[in-house]
Amino acid sequence: MKIKEYYLYWLLLLFFFTGCQRDEYTATDGEGSLRLSIGMKNDLKVVATRALTSEEQAILEKDCKVRIYQREKEDLKLVRKYQGVENVPDDILLASGDYQVKVTAGEVVSASFDKKFYEGIKSFTITKGADVKVDVVANVGNTVATVAFAETMNPYFENCMVGVAVKAENGILDFTADDVGKLGYFSVPVACDTLFCTFEATNKLTGAPFVHIDTIPDVVSATLYNLTYEFKESEVEVPDTGGGMINLVVDVTPIGEVETEETIYRRPSVKAEMGGQNLVLTQPAYMKIGDGEDMTVMIKGSTKLTQIEIASEQFPDFLGAPTAQQTFDLKNLTTEEEDLLANGGITIDKKEASLGHAMDINLSASLIRKYTAENGTRSIRFSVTDQRGYQRIVDWQIVASDIAVQTVAIPDDKKYLIWATKATLFGEVLPEREPQSELSFRYRKVGTTEWQTVPAVRNGSVLTAEVTGLKNSDNELFSEYEYQVMEGAMASNVKCQFTTEKTLQLENCGFEEWSGSKPMYIAASSSDFFWDSGNHGSSSVSAFATDLTTADSSVKVEGKYSAKLQSKKIVIKFAAGNLFIGKYLDTQKMNGILGWGRSFTSRPVALTGYIRYTSGTVDNGGKYIENGEQDKGQVFIALGDWEGQTYGGETWPLIVDTRDAATFFDPKGDNVIAYGEQTWDSSTEGENMHPFVIRLNYSLERIPTSIVVVASASKYGDYFEGSTGSSMWLDNLKLVYDESELEE
Repeated sequence: MKIKEYYLYWLLLLFFFTGCQRDEYTATDGEGSLRLSIGMKNDLKVVATRALTSEEQAILEKDCKVRIYQREKEDLKLVRKYQGVENVPDDILLASGDYQVKVTAGEVVSASFDKKFYEGIKSFTITKGADVKVDVVANVGNTVATVAFAETMNPYFENCMVGVAVKAENGILDFTADDVGKLGYFSVPVACDTLFCTFEATNKLTGAPFVHIDTIPDVVSATLYNLTYEFKESEVEVPDTGGGMINLVVDVTPIGEVETEETIYRRPSVKAEMGGQNLVLTQPAYMKIGDGEDMTVMIKGSTKLTQIEIASEQFPDFLGAPTAQQTFDLKNLTTEEEDLLANGGITIDKKEASLGHAMDINLSASLIRKYTAENGTRSIRFSVTDQRGYQRIVDWQIVASDIAVQTVAIPDDKKYLIWATKATLFGEVLPEREPQSELSFRYRKVGTTEWQTVPAVRNGSVLTAEVTGLKNSDNELFSEYEYQVMEGAMASNVKCQFTTEKTLQLENCGFEEWSGSKPMYIAASSSDFFWDSGNHGSSSVSAFATDLTTADSSVKVEGKYSAKLQSKKIVIKFAAGNLFIGKYLDTQKMNGILGWGRSFTSRPVALTGYIRYTSGTVDNGGKYIENGEQDKGQVFIALGDWEGQTYGGETWPLIVDTRDAATFFDPKGDNVIAYGEQTWDSSTEGENMHPFVIRLNYSLERIPTSIVVVASASKYGDYFEGSTGSSMWLDNLKLVYDESELEE
């Protein structure tokens, strides 16, 4: 619906004082006269509103507070105060000087849909003998918010709701998809000037609840915040959504300034209640066999409804239809169809007063009991379309069973419990039921027939079980599994699924691809690479150009090459042989600036590989390692959800500037989800390569966004300390996801 949003300059109260009141104060220092007019108005961008009633106007008029302050350097001194418009004199005598008048009215509450606070401030100057007229209008002084949902959300989410809150007690308002244009008024404390927005919905693709939290910092009063949630497609493959992200668009408008036009989207709503209790139709209704009560489905549209369909595979049997008719258009029923539905337990209330914008559908208890007569899952579909073509489809599932437990999808905020080879399954004990047999879960890979069973752990009504040893089929990066909670030999009618994390590997992890020279790239092309090294810096001085990291065919495990990292001195500066995931970005006065990390959302348990290390005697010692000591080689791996840093127009998980130790990697940083390292304090034995294992220690229950791997022939090369006699060879790096591989 295209709605012209405009400012409604409704002058709610405008009082000009023309009576005979005089100010009881007198001024001696060159006095002047102030004639004050006061008004109040709603100056807001709204979809729908109403004028104040006479009673509301009278309350504001009576409670209005007027304060006049005289400015003294940086301070304001209160010199006049009045309660109620009728008590403000026609002429206020003031000494010459600079002043400010402040008018307030209404209620100050943390959050409300109807209680507003009005405020108006105006500065003025009094000069000797002057007659100054000041008009001050108290407008809405709250921080105001309204919520809308873009059409891009429709394929992925339903039952959308946003809780907008201030960081103060009782400061939260809930906006639903049916509240488009509804205004929330907030009083935001100066010390906590943040709005917290919690988006909650049901994921259409999985049926699971979804929660997403945003914060809007530095919000100010007398400002309207139009919050629009949209779904943006992404190249990242996410099984639950197909790839994408929730994006909150915030349009900030000072109250009373800008006139704009905006498109508002609102689909028809479908709500229901049974036995006096609200039903969420997008969630299955778990009912005992033979149970059922009268049910009402309430349908509303922001414009006229053109089609309301009800459909069920069971209609031919349950309604006694002479034909196999499963779908009925309740806006276009024949007399025979209307009688058939009524006799079967479905009646409609056309809500004539709504002019086609609403309808109630009543389903009798006897009809509902037919759906619960036998164990199983059955459904009824409600499909509603309005004259703009906007549509809402709801498939309501009725799950009939005497089992006391139910399978539950893994919650969105617990998705970190799904790994590549293990996962935690969820179920629940249904309200007012108590299991009579042993509780367990059964699970299997989708498409297979054999179930595996694990005991369930009960905590109140929540049931969980961790399953391990999940395996991918050949040539698969991930697998899909399904599971059910069990009470003895009875399985829940609901099956839930999950997809394991991908068992991703590092590109060119055997270091078989190389190109170029001075600098040499650890890739088949200088324009497309996963790894990089300090070769760019060591090659930047043409007369002394050299590569620190090179391909070596003489030392290897398999294939053609290994990567050889050799520490050297370039002109007068020590440089450690190194390689890292990322890109060498720049050289500043013989110092490197590096972009570390690449996108990565899986969680391995370890990094393995093969190494040969020659530890030289330190000849470039300093604060971290002294001359004469044996040099140390190091490999470390980290997973994190770094926000990203930008250099030269490119954004990387981390930017390391070797001129600034403050930018060096901190394994205990707030965004480090997992970390592992291994240091070699001496040379490895012989000339062969030796296997190594670096286990990852996970310190945070979050899914990473990036991976960092760094290897250095001299551990303290960042500080330009180490030995020019140190070399490291690496080959066949591998990310391990299954603990059993490490045990083998």
